Amino acid sequence: MLLPDNSEYKPVEHPNMAPTRTVNGHLSVKERLGSYDEIDQTYTEEEALEEASRCLYCPTHWCQKACPAGVPVADFIAKIREKDYEGAYGLIHTASSLPEMCSRLCPQEKQCQSNCTRSICSESVAIGKLERFVADWHQAHAAVEKMEKNGKKIAVIGAGPGGLAAAQRLNEKGYAVTVYERESQAGGLLCYGIPNMKLKKSVLNQKIETMKEQGILFENNIEVDAVLAKQLKATADAVVIAVGASETRKPVIEGADDAKGIYYAVDYLASNTWSLIHSGMKDQANISAKGKNVIIIGGGDTGNDCVGMALRNGCKSVVQIEMMPERVGKDHIWYPYPVHLPETKFDCSQEEYMTVFCKDPHRYASTVTAVKTNADSEITAVTVMKMEPKMSESGRVMMQIIPGTEEELPCEMLIIAAGFTGPEKQIKEAFEAEFSKDSYQTTVENVFACGDCRTGQSLVVKAMVDGQKCAEAVAEYLDK
Repeated sequence: MLLPDNSEYKPVEHPNMAPTRTVNGHLSVKERLGSYDEIDQTYTEEEALEEASRCLYCPTHWCQKACPAGVPVADFIAKIREKDYEGAYGLIHTASSLPEMCSRLCPQEKQCQSNCTRSICSESVAIGKLERFVADWHQAHAAVEKMEKNGKKIAVIGAGPGGLAAAQRLNEKGYAVTVYERESQAGGLLCYGIPNMKLKKSVLNQKIETMKEQGILFENNIEVDAVLAKQLKATADAVVIAVGASETRKPVIEGADDAKGIYYAVDYLASNTWSLIHSGMKDQANISAKGKNVIIIGGGDTGNDCVGMALRNGCKSVVQIEMMPERVGKDHIWYPYPVHLPETKFDCSQEEYMTVFCKDPHRYASTVTAVKTNADSEITAVTVMKMEPKMSESGRVMMQIIPGTEEELPCEMLIIAAGFTGPEKQIKEAFEAEFSKDSYQTTVENVFACGDCRTGQSLVVKAMVDGQKCAEAVAEYLDK
């Protein structure tokens, strides 16, 4: 990738060649399991300056190329070195509406940091931590600017990452934006689906308050039905649907239909987050794994979050069922930079489990095929079978069950973290609209869609980027 047009190559004089990243506050496993506090801490100014000095400002910005939002990484780090933190935020904001969230939630080790030149022979620059420092500095110090309105109204349905990004960009363009959210607090997945250990809700709440001060209206506890949808289509110049992909994927498991003790991950995490927000877990209204053998279906980020939450609940054990085989380590095969061989990654939840139980919670290349219950229909065990990759008739490699590999595991709580299939049907029916992956505009002329409800389940940063692009499509439509 060539350098951006607004960037000039500025080699760093006397860079900090320390092979490891600048270390700052990171709660120990013992500290983490005793609380729901955010695990990673924000750099101090001194730590941020030290880490920023490790950036070489390479002539080719591989880090920026690997960022789904295209954040000008090397340029904003250069601003940090100059102690121009507001300038650094301005550069980040050109590409990212939600740096406060993305800096905490993006898998930087698979994106920008994996493409950092420093990672060839040492640890990459801690790009995520530097972005977080800048975003938190901006929240604490920057003045809020209220945007002038152009007289046109936009209704945004859903206050998750896609909706927030679209609302912010449209507000910056001068549109009067109202965001409708069916929950009591804005944020969607960011509020209820992501545990406080990864994203403390005070950061999200402050972002929402800033958006309100900038002129965006939020209407919470609003369920958009056919009546309201018809009204919004008639009164708003454009409607943006950003309701996410909340329709859960339901694996076929024998005996699961009437069994008690089976939960979807989003419900499990939301109940615990809700209890934490409203009572500090004192109301005991959460779905709890205390004293239970927990089986989690799904090896992705959501499944990992469930591992961490179950440990904090005081579970007896956790087994995380991962359909895919364990990936080899990068030492096994050499790949030319910046191509990286996929490898098994462990996040904080696995680190916590291995510290407590001295073993990996994963069961790789496996699936749950059946559940066993007692006389009260309460789940007591699950049947797990091994899987192997095989070529299908269509030429795709598919994981298939190996006959005769049944194994029974004790289980009093089964959590399904198998992802989502798309948006709930009623939102499409309410607006009488169909979504397309090829266009932000739906089959209704002034109704647009963005984020996971349009593209399918993905990362927070990708939903945010889709919301930003949707805002551009709306503006283009209204400016005709």
